[in-house]
Amino acid sequence: MRLKDKVAIITGGSRGIGFATADKFLKEGASVVLAASSQESADVAVDKLKEKYP
Repeated sequence: MRLKDKVAIITGGSRGIGFATADKFLKEGASVVLAASSQESADVAVDKLKEKYP
């Protein structure tokens, strides 16, 4: 919970390093805003992350 009350804005967050970064930030307690190249890829990433961090 080191990042509690912090907000991370991640570009390219739907896959690769961006997705892994979002995952790690959520694990550490941050709120995350994802930007992706398409709405569909963003939706898939958000669904995966919400499943892991409800």
